[in-house]
Amino acid sequence: MIEENDCRNSVSIHRYPGPVCSYHLEDGEPIVEQTNDTFDAAFGPASSGEQLTAVFEEYNIKPVDGAQPLSALFRTDHQQSVRVGDGTNRGSAPGQYLAQIISPEGDDPGHVLFADTAEEHNEFGIDRVASVISHDLRNPLDVAKARLRAGREMDNGGEHLEHVEQAHDRMERIIQDVLTLAQGEEVIEPQGTVDLGEVAEDAWATVETNGASLRVADSLPSTVADRDRVKRLFENLFRNAVEHAGDDVEITVGRVDDRTGGFYVADDGPGIPADRRSEVFDPGYSSHDHGTGLGLAIVRRIADVHGWSVSVTESADGGARFEMCNVEPA
Repeated sequence: MIEENDCRNSVSIHRYPGPVCSYHLEDGEPIVEQTNDTFDAAFGPASSGEQLTAVFEEYNIKPVDGAQPLSALFRTDHQQSVRVGDGTNRGSAPGQYLAQIISPEGDDPGHVLFADTAEEHNEFGIDRVASVISHDLRNPLDVAKARLRAGREMDNGGEHLEHVEQAHDRMERIIQDVLTLAQGEEVIEPQGTVDLGEVAEDAWATVETNGASLRVADSLPSTVADRDRVKRLFENLFRNAVEHAGDDVEITVGRVDDRTGGFYVADDGPGIPADRRSEVFDPGYSSHDHGTGLGLAIVRRIADVHGWSVSVTESADGGARFEMCNVEPA
């Protein structure tokens, strides 16, 4: 694996579950910067400074259609089906992959992300992973860079540094969301008895709620679950309510009063149109300008792994009501 002299992209590269290689262009030629462990295991190691086209040729990684020169693959953002040869060169594993190429932009390197088409695709999809890395993470990073420059030029740069901290917090949240979706069910395991009311209160304390208010019913049950993930579920639902219903939204966490057992998170905001309710849990769906479209997908993933069903309907106040059912009391 490549020695890392520059750790700018170590989080996104080394924590992505599939093979990844980052690169930059020199005189139009793609040059390797880093690879992750999965790349090394699937194809073989590469060295920083190697021509990426030479690495592809050595590992028999070729476009399925073969219509354009190998070097042309790395100049624009696109998806490309590639076939890996029979493994005679340095031990690369044969097979067919979908490669998402994210070309370099400014000082930011490009990336090639691989997904094995022989494996069952998870619902998140490599295209959404690529979108997050190339767009959703770049936006707050650009904000952080600009604010740092401004802060250095001022005697009192506290306001700018605060924006940098917020941008970094947003990047961390996006990275964690990507990991939860990309890594699948193995990252979530029930760990013990969880007091849902207590966890909801803890989650509320970690979310930027502005003037919003929370009411937690006394009748909430306890259940066997992964406490950290349940807290994450509440955080995402609270954040979703504040972002879409306004700073003064009133949020209620209560018990579902039917035989299925469970709890709900409801608000008094504008609600979700009936014809959109089936879409809100899809990765990438967002009606908010600054949303990543990952929060509610995370909610569904956490619910699914615990064996709960999740749905959205209209609250008593006309807002949104998210229900978690089939929650067995401890």
